Amino acid sequence: TDRIGGLDGVTIYGTSPNKAGVISFALEGMHPYDIAPVLDRQGIAIRTGHHCAQPVMDRFDVPATIRASLALYNTRSEIDALVDAIEKARTFF
Repeated sequence: TDRIGGLDGVTIYGTSPNKAGVISFALEGMHPYDIAPVLDRQGIAIRTGHHCAQPVMDRFDVPATIRASLALYNTRSEIDALVDAIEKARTFF
């Protein structure tokens, strides 16, 4: 969360201090559906869309988010690869 939230133009959705394993975010000026294939080509698997929360997303006028799911087996280097892929996607558009 700290690494992704520290990137310029990133909005994180859901910042509860007790959440675990999932980070939903958006990149300013880019639709999440456009980001997914760019990250996929870099070997990063993410989800995009409403994530079974369409009513609340409609309420807050959020069209979609990017969601990365992490678990105990993910390494720091995999998180670094995710952040690097996000930065590369921003330069792509």
